Amino acid sequence: MTLLAFLALLLPGFAWWAWLGRRGQDPIISLAQILGISLAVITVLAEVVFLFNGRFTSPSIGMLLSALLVISSLGLMKKGLRFPNKNHLLTSIGLALFSGVIAWRLFQARELLLPSWVDSQHHYLIIKVILENGGLPADLSPYLPVPFFYHYGFHAVTAFFTGLSGLPIGGSMLLLGQVLNAAIGLSIYALGRALWRDWRPAALAALLASFATRMPAYYLSWGRYTLIIGLILLPLAMAKALELLRESPPKSGVFTLGLLTAGVLLSHYFAALLLAIFLVVLALVYLIRRWNVPLSAILVFYRVPLGALLGLLLAGPWLLRLAAYSKASRGIEMVIPQAFEAIFEISRWEYLGSLVGPASNIALLTLAGVGLLWAIIRQTTLTFSAWSLLLGVLSLPIGLTLRPFRPDHFAIVLFLPIVLWVGWLSWQVGNLLKMMFNKPWLAELLLLTVLLAFTAWSFPLSLNIVNPVTTLVSEDDLEALNWINENTPEDARFFINTTYWLNNVYRGVDGGGWLLPYTGRWALVPTVFYGFSPDQAYRQQLQDWGERASQITTCSEDFWTLVAEAELNWVYIREGSGNIQPSGLEDCPGLSHIYANDTVWLYKMQD
Repeated sequence: MTLLAFLALLLPGFAWWAWLGRRGQDPIISLAQILGISLAVITVLAEVVFLFNGRFTSPSIGMLLSALLVISSLGLMKKGLRFPNKNHLLTSIGLALFSGVIAWRLFQARELLLPSWVDSQHHYLIIKVILENGGLPADLSPYLPVPFFYHYGFHAVTAFFTGLSGLPIGGSMLLLGQVLNAAIGLSIYALGRALWRDWRPAALAALLASFATRMPAYYLSWGRYTLIIGLILLPLAMAKALELLRESPPKSGVFTLGLLTAGVLLSHYFAALLLAIFLVVLALVYLIRRWNVPLSAILVFYRVPLGALLGLLLAGPWLLRLAAYSKASRGIEMVIPQAFEAIFEISRWEYLGSLVGPASNIALLTLAGVGLLWAIIRQTTLTFSAWSLLLGVLSLPIGLTLRPFRPDHFAIVLFLPIVLWVGWLSWQVGNLLKMMFNKPWLAELLLLTVLLAFTAWSFPLSLNIVNPVTTLVSEDDLEALNWINENTPEDARFFINTTYWLNNVYRGVDGGGWLLPYTGRWALVPTVFYGFSPDQAYRQQLQDWGERASQITTCSEDFWTLVAEAELNWVYIREGSGNIQPSGLEDCPGLSHIYANDTVWLYKMQD
């Protein structure tokens, strides 16, 4: 069933490819496009059903998949299934490598019982509500009284996959999330081919991102599943925009760019910003370089803004919903420390280094900088050069900032331009060596050497990519959560240990943070998603409770006051996690010890 669910996930993109795909292009690019279009179509379709107050049911999904099969079959009958004969061996190698990347990503997630860190909790909850609602919900009732206006591409796709595969939501998130993480390499390859017109530097870039760089592998540790979807669609949209400016672009190019753009806009708002920056830079570079023939330049370039406008129209209703509910501040500002010495504060640059590093990745960054400088001097691929440079500048802890995004948001996507520039530089140097020594194999040998060297350097750090600090659920936690599912009433309300998170929001410190998404039982901090509520009084109430809970160490008067205010009737404690411990609850009047395993203790308030 899981394999069939994966095939069903690819059906929308395959139906598109059957009619509109280019038969003569690299099959690996076709696979990347099929996956990207599938993700975009599922995301846009979820929006359409929401706008018409519809619901996905088993019969309707069956009819949809049947229709896609028919459309695909008719397209194949008309267009055929043809790939360039010369690419059969390379395609087989490419597919084998992609399978290896998937296996590697799954290996990296081998010890996780539920997805890591804090965001995974509300991702799980959103998927759960989508499955129960039969589509995108207006809010997260009955779990949270918070309107839903979040970027939802990953949630819609995972709900679709979960419903078809029959996997539990947590397992589905881990499995599909790691497969999609591996697919980022496919999209990097597609963008590399569009930039450099050669598979070799593109392949090196994709493999470096898959085996050598810390990002995007480390997204697993943070639960950044929404960004993974965005970084699959973003390079594909960039590649399609570049393709539309070439001679004889495909007639379906504008439509395809529109779908991919809509997918980016609905899947991750930061990825949407990155795409917008790229398209603006593309327009400036393309039109300025052709200022002496403006009419002919506009007649070619119009396809790009037309495709982007189509994507904006497709995603527009949801973006209007976002604008109506979002409280985030937006704008451009300069972040300049008040004291000159503060510019050189070690902590600012150490944090940036931790995101861009480790040492092997810093070496890659150095090579990428050389490649970028060389490309600028040669005035080649100026659009991508300027885009890469902007990303680097915006990732710095001081200087230009685009609110509501922070410099670290840019830092964790720098791997994308880094691997592409390393691929291009290695290929250029390899070609120079080939000409100098008249050895035709030297270029390929250099690419292979770069790949193996950086992979071997990074490999020890990649074996255990998940930071233990971000693993909130232990085996004892999962056992306790399952017990709660089976033995407590659905209206149970839990006290849990809390700590500060971001923006005055508090989070759970252990499996207690998973109570609401996994069991449906209310907890004192019901995931950090309550921070998205436009109801200020509601947010402040939960923030106050979370702050007070983080300071409690025993069943003091403060404890019982909070219990009464929040109408709590259960307590969830894991030894060694949080301020309040089982020793602090010994002999507490009004508490009954109900359950314990090796480390997790559950108490019930006495009537």
